[in-house]
Amino acid sequence: MSGKEIKWFSVLIAAVLVAALGLGWMGFRGAAPASVTPVVPLGAEALCVVTPSEQVRSLVVDDILNARKSVLVECYLISDPSIVQALQTAKLHGCDVRVIMEEAPFGGFSMNQTVRNELRSSGIDANWGNRVYSFTHAKYIVIDETTAWVMTANLSKSAFDKNREILIRTSSQSVVGDLVRIFSADRQRNPCAAGSLVVSPVNARQRLLGLLRGASHSVDIASEVLDDPETCKLLQDLAGRGVIVRVLVAAPESIASNAVTRSELEGTGVTIRYLETPYLHAKYIVVDKHLAYVGSHNLSAGSLDENREVGVVTDDSMVISTLETTFSGDWDSGV
Repeated sequence: MSGKEIKWFSVLIAAVLVAALGLGWMGFRGAAPASVTPVVPLGAEALCVVTPSEQVRSLVVDDILNARKSVLVECYLISDPSIVQALQTAKLHGCDVRVIMEEAPFGGFSMNQTVRNELRSSGIDANWGNRVYSFTHAKYIVIDETTAWVMTANLSKSAFDKNREILIRTSSQSVVGDLVRIFSADRQRNPCAAGSLVVSPVNARQRLLGLLRGASHSVDIASEVLDDPETCKLLQDLAGRGVIVRVLVAAPESIASNAVTRSELEGTGVTIRYLETPYLHAKYIVVDKHLAYVGSHNLSAGSLDENREVGVVTDDSMVISTLETTFSGDWDSGV
């Protein structure tokens, strides 16, 4: 082989290596780059449950009642009597119970003021969220700094009785540790790094859109609201390159902007259906049946950029199976 041939052969090998590394970076199964969207192992004992379900309410209540040291709750709305009573009982048993709630929920109607007063009268440290955020819309619970619930659900009666919601229970110390740090920062009105989680307004747009951009085959989304322009454009681009994009949203009788979004995306390859019953309050994404996001984020600009929101991206097979089964049934029921 001549010197010139050796040179060109070396260039060819280098190009092949670069291409291979590029494929590995993007992920053959749709995983986004780790630096953009960390994937969090949830542990062997992780649980993913779906509402409406009285059993799910009981699981959450029992975890609070079985707390030995501490209960931390950051949640947009708290109104379910069984949850309130469980928090009061945990405090009575000597636990350090701390709660952060939204002071002024959208629409102005809320039981939060009444519940906050009830909790405080029981000696519970119940405070409003940091006003630097448009809304404190996060939904999570940490028990004894060992177990966490990451939820799409508010702690309201409708969440357990009427809504489609997803709740993940995990003992992952990565998740638990990050949530404890976020709670402490929000309670003290301080900024906080997101760690391994998807957190607004810190990194949610980057990480969720990064997750979507990594899709190779399919994207299934359930979101109460979808009206963020950048997200809608990305979904259109994904469909244009052959990715199957299916989106479930709440019916326009409840969220008028969803009708506008469906009209705008009609004919682009993105298929959108309304779920009328149960009420779709869940927020989750499944990419290539391999990666999933679950959390409090709607796909709206306010949720991604202005609120306090928290969620997690995982490749846990049990979580993904539960989400895909739920999505499939709701998709068939959608209109």
